[in-house]
Amino acid sequence: MQELIKYGKKIVEAGLAHSHFGNVSKRVGDQMLISTTGSMLDELEGQIVTVPVDPESPDELDVIASTEVNVHRAIYKETSALAILHGHSEYAVVMSMLYQPGELIVPEDSESIYVLHEIPVVRGGVGSEELARNAAHALRDHKGIVVQGHGTFARGATVDEAFVILSSIEHACMVKYLAEIAKRISV
Repeated sequence: MQELIKYGKKIVEAGLAHSHFGNVSKRVGDQMLISTTGSMLDELEGQIVTVPVDPESPDELDVIASTEVNVHRAIYKETSALAILHGHSEYAVVMSMLYQPGELIVPEDSESIYVLHEIPVVRGGVGSEELARNAAHALRDHKGIVVQGHGTFARGATVDEAFVILSSIEHACMVKYLAEIAKRISV
C-alpha cells in the first residue's frame, strides 16, 4: 500500500496526472489494491481498497474503488501485469487526439523507442467495457497505451516499472509532438 501512495505522489509531481485524475493499482495474488474513486493521487493515505481481481459477483468495495476498476481487472486477467498506473499527461492526451484508435504512435527518440517500441492508441469511455477490452488486448503486447482523448495506462511487474513506462509515454509523446511542429515550421 505504501508503494502505491509513494507513486501516486510521484505521478502528480511529475505532471503525469493532476491530483484528482488517474488511478493506481497493484496485484497481490487474486486480489488488487486500487485507489478509490475521486481520490487525490498525491494524498492516497486511507484511499486504497482491496478488491478481488476476478469476483464471482460485484464486490461491495467496487462502489468506492476507482471508476476504472474493471479496466484494471481486465488488464490483470489478460497480461502478466502486477502493477497498473493510469495518468492523464498533457502531451499523451494531445497526441491521442491526433491519432485514430488502432494506430500506433511511433516514438522519435532513441530512449523511447528502446523502452516502448510503439504506443497503441485505443478507444473507450471512462470505465467502459469497451475500454477494458481494448486496453487489455493492446497491453498484451505493449507496456503502455494511450486512450483517445482520455489518458495513459502503463503496466509493469512492479509499480516502479509501471511508473517508468508512464513517464516514458509522456516523454515520447512530447518529443514527437515538438518534432512534428518543428518539421512544419522548417518547411
